[in-house]
Amino acid sequence: MPSIAIQVPYQAQPGMKIKAKMADGRSFLVTIPEGAYYPTQLMVSVPEPAVVTTTGNPVVDSAPMELPSDSKIEKLDTAGTTMAEGVDASDLTSCCALCCVICSLYPKFPACLGCHAKGDACCLQVESLLCKVGVNDGSLCMCCKSELECLVPTTCVKMTQQLCCIDMRCAFPCDDEVPCAVTILGLTCCYDFSPQCSCGKSLAAKEGEEGGAPAGEVADKEEEPEVSEEVMAASKR
Repeated sequence: MPSIAIQVPYQAQPGMKIKAKMADGRSFLVTIPEGAYYPTQLMVSVPEPAVVTTTGNPVVDSAPMELPSDSKIEKLDTAGTTMAEGVDASDLTSCCALCCVICSLYPKFPACLGCHAKGDACCLQVESLLCKVGVNDGSLCMCCKSELECLVPTTCVKMTQQLCCIDMRCAFPCDDEVPCAVTILGLTCCYDFSPQCSCGKSLAAKEGEEGGAPAGEVADKEEEPEVSEEVMAASKR
């Protein structure tokens, strides 16, 4: 099955259905999986278009279709970033950290190729990347991309930088992307203000702390946010 990448719309919640429109005119209803909130990107496998022989103009059914049971919906886990090619904190291995400053190894290949940087100052966020491997269907390489966005602040000041297999990040105060940690030569003795002893600690975001309403409260809503492949690309600029 071919796959398409869509972004969870603003204020959409897990359990809600969004309409993903394809370039060939077909549209599908996609149920937002648990734990997916804006601006999470989803990779959705869709069926091949049916081959229909007609003598006149093709008629495209405008009504959205339900995804078949064998379709897969996967989250592109790029914690805290609006770019699908950004660094996933769960792939980072802390090698040196002192409270709000962390140096990590990024051994995931080929995602580690290229560079990515992001800076937050209150509600403003600037993010850019260079020469990253494409993650969307049909994309080979994201040569250059940059954006400036106004977001709900999670910290006062934050900066993350990744160059190949090295990642540096700092924040004040700490948040899920930059947790408070003390690590020496890969040995972590404090993480998220709690003492612990672990080697090669991952910086993955803590589970079960994502915001938004529970899925059961919104699954029966009649309004369905709509997102298309073209609109998603334009809305991120």
